[in-house]
Amino acid sequence: MRTHPLLALPCLALALTACGEGGVLDESVKTTVREQLVATCTATAEGQIPEGVTVDLNQVCDCAADKVLDGKSVQDLVSNPPTSAEDLDKVRECLKEMGPVKLDPAGT
Repeated sequence: MRTHPLLALPCLALALTACGEGGVLDESVKTTVREQLVATCTATAEGQIPEGVTVDLNQVCDCAADKVLDGKSVQDLVSNPPTSAEDLDKVRECLKEMGPVKLDPAGT
């Protein structure tokens, strides 16, 4: 996954210092970051799944986004944004948890 949508995080740091960190603002920022992670994951993966393989991208990307954000504060995300390698590791973890991918029989 590419992290270009997360480049806006340093701007959020300025907003946090101006407004103070916490509560509703943190949840709003985390929700926005999560939505961007899921959208980027889904868009990146869509053209890369081989024909005949069925994977629920929404489920995988939701899982990966949750794992990337797990235990991180907004300040953590601003100072150390997730990397593509970290995102890919989380996708792999989610795929393992979901079990094997489904293969469509040939000709269906």
